[in-house]
Amino acid sequence: MRYHQIIFDVDDTLIDFATTEDFAFNSLFKAHHWPTSPDIQRRYHAYNQGLWRDLEQGKLNYEELSERCFRVFLKQNLDIDVDGQQTMDEYRSYFGEAHQLLPGVKDTLKFAKKAGYKLTVLSNGEKFMQRHRLKLAGIYDYFDLIVTSEEAHYQKPDEHAFDYFFSRTEIGPNETIFFGDGLQSDILGAEKYGLDSIWYNHRHRKNTLNLHPLFTVENYPQFVELMQQDFQKKY
Repeated sequence: MRYHQIIFDVDDTLIDFATTEDFAFNSLFKAHHWPTSPDIQRRYHAYNQGLWRDLEQGKLNYEELSERCFRVFLKQNLDIDVDGQQTMDEYRSYFGEAHQLLPGVKDTLKFAKKAGYKLTVLSNGEKFMQRHRLKLAGIYDYFDLIVTSEEAHYQKPDEHAFDYFFSRTEIGPNETIFFGDGLQSDILGAEKYGLDSIWYNHRHRKNTLNLHPLFTVENYPQFVELMQQDFQKKY
């Protein structure tokens, strides 16, 4: 086997992030009777993505993101004043209950496990929440190791997140491949660390960072085909 370990991202790689975010956003707004619309949701999505890019680039930390997110967004868009951290905690309670898998995930994990790969997770997220969602989705037991940025104290693409991950596993980087959807976090992080990677580009985004994943796939059947070819066929 060319690789013995596969690292998976969670959000928008295993679990559908758009569905999760919509559920949490609408649950929060409904609970407080705040007005919402497709335009408000689009604005929140763009704003939140910007915050996470700043986090990944080290421009703010996780606590600052948490406190700022809804406090600033609601004030700027709806002139509503809230306690930022308290509102984020409530939002995350809804987020943690959403667990819709992307098409083909479970069959692919079954195939990979049967083929002898060690399956692991490295996620920019909270320890309890990510484990809870994987359990709700029925795929927690497929993974031999689950590492989150909360435990590592660093976010992907920071190399220290990968250092922490490999301190927890006996399989080294040369025998490992990373599978994730995020260019900025997953593919850049893997490339900086010298890890081979597969970009799961199911959202059909452009490679704006000029990165060089070993493979790019648009669906899980293509990923299974790569495993069947021992990662020799290139898409």
